[in-house]
Amino acid sequence: MKINPSFSGCPSCKEMNTLKKSHSRNTKEKIINGIGIYHTYRCTKCGWRGYLTLVSLTLHSFRKLLIYLSLLIISIFITYQILTKIF
Repeated sequence: MKINPSFSGCPSCKEMNTLKKSHSRNTKEKIINGIGIYHTYRCTKCGWRGYLTLVSLTLHSFRKLLIYLSLLIISIFITYQILTKIF
C-alpha cells in the first residue's frame, strides 16, 4: 500500500504535517531516490533530514502479495507442464 509520508509525523520531533520532500544532495541520494521506495524528506520545524519509505505493508496488502505470488507459481507450473509435453 502506498502512503504519503508528508502527512505523517517527523521521526525526530513527532510534529504532524511538517515533512516536505528534500532535493538530492549527492549521487548516493540520487540513486536511493531513483529506486522509488525511499525518498528524502526534511522537517520544516526541527530540521531533521532523512529517508522515509513510500510503501507500507499491511495485512491486506500482504494477502494480495501472497495471492499474486501463488498465481505466478501456478502459471509457471502449468507452463512448464505444457512445454514438457510439447518437447
